[in-house]
Amino acid sequence: MTLPPATAPEHRAGGCLAVLAEVPATGSACGLGRRFVTDTLLGWGVPDPVVEVAVLVTSELVANAVNHAPPPGELRVLAGAGRVRIEVGDGSAREPRMVRPGDATAGGRGLLLIDRLASRWGWDSRPPGKSVWCEVSLPASSPRM
Repeated sequence: MTLPPATAPEHRAGGCLAVLAEVPATGSACGLGRRFVTDTLLGWGVPDPVVEVAVLVTSELVANAVNHAPPPGELRVLAGAGRVRIEVGDGSAREPRMVRPGDATAGGRGLLLIDRLASRWGWDSRPPGKSVWCEVSLPASSPRM
């Protein structure tokens, strides 16, 4: 599968930025997001353990956007200032809610997982919808972004 158009990664004084402008509202979205984040972060020299966590939280953020909100979807990856930040935009203005599903429930644990793995997470209003984001800390020994 070919990745949709992405902006060329930018290296700025404050870090690095890459954007996947069109996240499809289909079952392939999570895999696409994981590949984009993996390729981007490895290309920037981010350590493998951070890439692994970033890929996992990306999968959850993208799945939430596809399953609970209308398009448009955009995936942004930023690195710098001691952290990697993943942002996923969607077309719903509804605030994301962390729920505690019962043991027999198959889904609904995405934000719980993000809350446990990320340094912090939140959301910002971006009309017509929102952007849900999380940050993963970079080790002090990581290359300067």
